Amino acid sequence: MKTKGKGYLGKYKKGNAVLDGITIMVVLTILALTSIYGSQIFDELNIGIQDDTTMTPEAQAISGNLYGNYNSTMDNAFLLAFVLFVIFVVISVFVIDTHPIFFVISIFMVIGVFIVGGMIANAYDDVVSSDDISAYANQMPFTGWVMSHLVELIVGITFLVMIAMFVKFKAG
Repeated sequence: MKTKGKGYLGKYKKGNAVLDGITIMVVLTILALTSIYGSQIFDELNIGIQDDTTMTPEAQAISGNLYGNYNSTMDNAFLLAFVLFVIFVVISVFVIDTHPIFFVISIFMVIGVFIVGGMIANAYDDVVSSDDISAYANQMPFTGWVMSHLVELIVGITFLVMIAMFVKFKAG
C-alpha cells in the first residue's frame, strides 16, 4: 500500500522553499565575501612571507604559488557551488511530493525570494565597492558576475523550477 507523506521527504513542507532559497543565497554571499576577504588576508600574508629574509626560497616559492592560484580556485569554487545549488533545487522539485496547486502558490511565494535576493545583491555590491576591498573583488569575475546579476539569475532559476514542476505534474 502506497502512503503519501511518510518518511523524511514526506515531512517537507512547501512553505520551506522560500526559506531554502534565501538560505542558499545567504550561503553563497558568505562564500563570496569570505573568499574576497580571504584574498585580502592572503595578500598581506604573502607579502610578509616574501619580505621575510629568514624564510627559505622554497617556502617563498610555495607561498607565491599558492597565492597565485587562490583567486581562480575560490572563484571557480563559488561558481561550482552556485551551479550545484541550482541543480539541487531543480532535482528537489522532482523528489519532493507536492500537489499541483503549489505550482500557482509557488509563483507568489517566490516574490519573497526576489526581495531578499535584491537586498543581498545590493549589500554585496556595497561591501565590494569599498576602495580597500574592490581590487580583490575584481580578481574574482565569476563571483562578481553572479552576485551582481543575482536577481536575474533567480528569475531564470524560478522558470526552471516552474518548468520542472509542470513536467512532473504532466508526467505523474
